[in-house]
Amino acid sequence: MELLVVISVLGIILAFFVPPIVGRITTNAKRTATQQQLRVLRDAIAGNPEALSGGEMISTGFKNDVGRLPRHLIELVTKNPFLPPYDKILYVGKETLATWNPYTQRGWNGPYVREDGQMSYLYDAWGDSIQFYVSPGTSGVETLGLKSRGPDGLWYPSPGATADDDIRVRF
Repeated sequence: MELLVVISVLGIILAFFVPPIVGRITTNAKRTATQQQLRVLRDAIAGNPEALSGGEMISTGFKNDVGRLPRHLIELVTKNPFLPPYDKILYVGKETLATWNPYTQRGWNGPYVREDGQMSYLYDAWGDSIQFYVSPGTSGVETLGLKSRGPDGLWYPSPGATADDDIRVRF
């Protein structure tokens, strides 16, 4: 009888403590996955200066190849955003990008990120869309980057967002 009581008490204690611990572990795993995804997108856009071969940068990224930042993350996987399935996504400045020219070393030389058929590179681990951000920095210099809403699903500071849990990666 005493053994049943001890097992019941342990079960009740575990029922109270296990769900919050599992929730925190899940949230931290999603935060880490989103941070990694934002870093991969940043490297696809701006290149990776640490990837060198013979003293030359081999991971140049979209910006160095095309000469501008992408207007939408769709441009990282296709040079023609008017073809299906990308034709349904509208954004300002949508255009077909120039093909890579090996002589001038300019033009779209992608894909820069892996396309899984679900366009998952557009979304964070919580299923919210990833966005570009521009914020004024010191001395009038703007900071560019990518951001995710984070665990609460709200941009900070918006109504209902109690803490700044947005995930940001700068260029």
